[in-house]
Amino acid sequence: MNILKNIITELKETKWPSKKEILQMTVYTVILCGILAAIMVGLDLVLFEIRDWFLNI
Repeated sequence: MNILKNIITELKETKWPSKKEILQMTVYTVILCGILAAIMVGLDLVLFEIRDWFLNI
């Protein structure tokens, strides 16, 4: 039972993010994922063209 009391005490002391902070971090995450996806698509297209160039030699 002492463990449960410690868990409850720790959860009460935890600083949870506000709705504004959650929204802000979500927007940053979505933007970062979009940027990384665009980079990966660009690399894929470039490498695809390089492969085709080598195969047509």
